[in-house]
Amino acid sequence: MQQTPSVVTRLGLGTETLPSLGTSPNHANIQVIKRDGTTASLDVSRIRKVVEWSCAGMDVNPITLEAGLKTRLRNGVTTREIQDNLINCALEMCSPDDPDWRYVAGRLHIWSLWKDTLVSRGYQYGNYAQTVQANVSIHRYNEKILTYTPEELQEAGSWINPEWDTDYDYAGAVLLTKRYLLPDELPQEALLTCALLLASVEVPEKRLIWAKRFYEAIAQRKISLATPILANLRVPNGSLSSCFIVAIEDNLESIFREITNTARISKNGGGVGVNVSRIRSTGSWVMGKFNASGGVIPWIKLLNDTAIAVNQGKQYCPIVM
Repeated sequence: MQQTPSVVTRLGLGTETLPSLGTSPNHANIQVIKRDGTTASLDVSRIRKVVEWSCAGMDVNPITLEAGLKTRLRNGVTTREIQDNLINCALEMCSPDDPDWRYVAGRLHIWSLWKDTLVSRGYQYGNYAQTVQANVSIHRYNEKILTYTPEELQEAGSWINPEWDTDYDYAGAVLLTKRYLLPDELPQEALLTCALLLASVEVPEKRLIWAKRFYEAIAQRKISLATPILANLRVPNGSLSSCFIVAIEDNLESIFREITNTARISKNGGGVGVNVSRIRSTGSWVMGKFNASGGVIPWIKLLNDTAIAVNQGKQYCPIVM
């Protein structure tokens, strides 16, 4: 099935060379180091293309972003540094009067992710079935995704819209990429995989219908997946664990029983809310002794340490008291 060209390809910013739009004499001899380690002459037109793309539809002036970068260009600069400098410039210009710069910075962060993925695995969006097979083979994806045939995965891949990656502001883009994505995984691949796994329990003739509805709702943020689902559903032994509430009574048996339950929930990727309001306050009587209780704080610390210690590969939900 024909795949939609990636945003990078459609912008003409892949491996092909763009026609020069003209460069300053100060830039004529600058050599840049690309992400794959090769060097090339600085092409200001490519930077301008990325700047214009990141600012499209926003209430910002792209010229100010490009102007802010020029003072940072030097011989031997890496393309990653250029991208990071563009992001920093956008963030520096963000203010209550110019809030759209945070979305510009978010797009630039996503652009960097796209380019890193291209260098790492050789392609961006365009072959979802291949991505699934590769991730299952190295035990990154739950084998349950292979419930779908290669043809069904190919069809599912055709639903991916890379433009939905650009809807996040900088904070959202960083949180998504740093906390939830697996190595060499792109945002729409993660969301699509979750949607397919959610729909996998449907009868075969209807599961793609439901998967598409799930994916489009999730990708357009009409549905927000709970952290345990987005982080854990698509990995081996993944589960649909979400958030749970437990209540602790004012006695040692209840306290340590619920700490054990908290550890078990965290082990399976769930989040926990704990009602500790029944524990006696600081200075209360304990076993006939006045001013003996240390209050609720020591138990809260123990609960928090439990969540940190049982963290499912450093992806865990903090305990909420």
